[in-house]
This record gives sequence, C-alpha cells and structure tokens, in this order.
Amino acid sequence: MKQHDVIIVGARVAGSSLAILLAKQGKSVLLVDKASFPSDTLSTHHMSHTEYLKELGVLEEVEKTGLRKIERMRTYIGSAFVEGPRASYTIIPRRDHLDYVLLKKAESFTDVEVMERTTVTNLVWEGEQVRGIEVVDQAGRTEQIEATWVVGADGKHSQVARFVEAAEYETHEPLRPVLYGYFKGIEPLSKPTTEIFLQEGRIGFLFPMEEGRDCLGIEIHPDEFKDMMKQSKESFEAMYREHYDMDRRMEGAELEGKIIGTKGMPNHFRQAYGKGWALIGDAGHSKDPSTGLGINDAFMQSFLLAEALNSEDEETALQAYQQKRDEQLMPGFQLTIDYIKSLRKWTTNEVALFQSMAANPMVWNKIVPRLADHLKAETGDMPLLHGSVLMEAQSFGYE
Repeated sequence: MKQHDVIIVGARVAGSSLAILLAKQGKSVLLVDKASFPSDTLSTHHMSHTEYLKELGVLEEVEKTGLRKIERMRTYIGSAFVEGPRASYTIIPRRDHLDYVLLKKAESFTDVEVMERTTVTNLVWEGEQVRGIEVVDQAGRTEQIEATWVVGADGKHSQVARFVEAAEYETHEPLRPVLYGYFKGIEPLSKPTTEIFLQEGRIGFLFPMEEGRDCLGIEIHPDEFKDMMKQSKESFEAMYREHYDMDRRMEGAELEGKIIGTKGMPNHFRQAYGKGWALIGDAGHSKDPSTGLGINDAFMQSFLLAEALNSEDEETALQAYQQKRDEQLMPGFQLTIDYIKSLRKWTTNEVALFQSMAANPMVWNKIVPRLADHLKAETGDMPLLHGSVLMEAQSFGYE
C-alpha cells in the first residue's frame, strides 16, 4: 500500500497551493482530483491578493496570458457611480488557467504525485484516526493509499467533510442565485476597472480579464432563477443591458461558451480538523460570492494549514489554525451575509442621496464618514450600502 505524508483531495487553488507549500517543507504529497486539468469550475475569479501567487512562485506564469492589472473600482446605482483606486492591483484569471498553473507547479516537485480523474470513495480508518483514502480510477480500478494526514480541499460539497462528519456552524442557506459568462468585445473603460452595478435589488459584476475578454455576472432574486435558465443567454444579456451604458457597450459583444448558473452557494464554517484529517478552501468555509473573496480565502487557509502541519506540536498548531482561520474569515463572512440579506430595491430618497454624493465631491466628503447614520435614518436599519459602496468608500480612505 502506498504511503505519503499528506494526501490532498482536490487539486484546484486550495489543494495545489497547499501541495506546493508542503513540498517546500520536504513532505511527500499526493494530490487526487476527480477532474482532469486544465478544466473550468464555478468561480468568482476575483483575485486581489497577488502576493500569494508571488510567494508560491507562479505569479509571472499566471499573468503571462495578458491578464489586465485592475487598479480601480467603480460602483453604480442607477445612472450614478463613484470610483476610486484600489490599494493594490487585482487580476481576474480563468480557473482553467489558474488551477492548471498551480497544479503544474506542485507537480514539478519530486515528492508530489498527482492522480487526475480519480474519485475518493471512502477513507481508511484505524479506530477513530483517518489513515488514508480509498479511490477508484477512470478504468474502475480500486486502491487504498495511506498517509499521516488527509486534507479535504474538495469544495463546498466536500466528500472528505461528509466522511469525517465535520460539524457545521454559522450556517445559512444559499441566499441568491448567480449567473455569469465570458464575453468578447465589451467596450472597455479608459482604465481596467472592476465594475459593480446595484440595481433593482440585484448585483451586476464586470471583471476585466485579458484584453478584449470580460467576465460578466449577475446575482439575482431567487424567484427569477428558473425562468432565466430556460433561455439563459437571452435573459442574461437582456438583464445586463439594463445597467448604466451597458446596452451601448455590449453592441457586437459575443458570449464565449455558455452562461453558467447556480441557485446559490451554501454559507457556513466547518470544523477545520480532527484525528488525521483537515479541511481547507470551500470544504472548510463557504459563502455567497457577491463580495468576491473566495479565491483569496482559499490561499489564506492553505498558508495557515501548511504552517500548522510543519509544527512539532501539531494538535496545538491545528487548534491555532482553526482559530486564526475563523478570526480572519468571520468579518468578511458576516459582511457578506448582512449585505445579501439587505439587498432590495432602492427608495427614491436613497437614489437621490447617492446621486448627490456621486455628482458632488464636497457632499461625498461630508456624508461618507456618517454614511451609516444617514441610511439608518432613511431605512430604519443598517443598510444596503455597507457592502460594495462602503468598500468603495474605504478605497477613498474612509473607515
């Protein structure tokens, strides 16, 4: 029976980055994934912390396809918008490229083995301790493989989490459906800019990728999903053209592939580790994609877990891993949940307030520091703007 230090189930961002970090520590690693690579996967694509890629030694390779460096963010409400510079640049890679670059980097280490198109059917147990995995390959051959640690990096519906019965907490049902697609020929702004459209209680996203290609997405109301998916391309494009100036900018644009849709993402934390096992990425923590934090969260967890597994006192280190993970992810999680729950149509007064702010910098400077109080007085609760618009305010230096 084969023996490894660590088996990682799931070879995308979380799994491959962890494999790279563990290989640098001198550990033998097996990466197992039911997919073949390169291949796409459901994703927000938004990557604002490129220092992770730099530390993993893949930044140049990821960027070489011509990814635009996005240094600005613009938020629209109706026909008004505010815009500001980001603290550091963002890139929007397609997942078939990003995941493949990370996987090939991991595979370049002598002590890293990769098994694609291989399904984990169960775990190998010794009493209450996980000791390995049972797998079946595409030819139907079964095998047991042993390891000191088994790590689930296998997504929001993690099989590893199910096998170990990892406890969930802070659980919220999926809140909003999301649809997105890749488009060629959208007229660009003068500088690459992340664009967020807040309209009719929906959220539109425009993420510049390579020159001439953009990722367009919409987070919609739950009761709209079924009808939209019947004619997804036509419905998506019609709804997107309602956003400010997009009818003109989408003239001649072409959809690459098809519109991808999901009824929503589960929102939860899972127990991060146990006897012989650990979870990272969406397997350990999942949330609505509206705030675009998923890829960055996955890298952060990989770095934290690699540090824990390199400790002489692994139990104490893994306790610290779960605590650090939750402390770092909880603020973004709560922001995301509150943001999505608060989405609704804007009142006339809210639109007027935002238009005044967008049109007059002096109004913006006076109102933003007291934005929450203004909107609480208007709506009677903490409001809609504390998501994308408040993030926009922070980019101007307001907290």
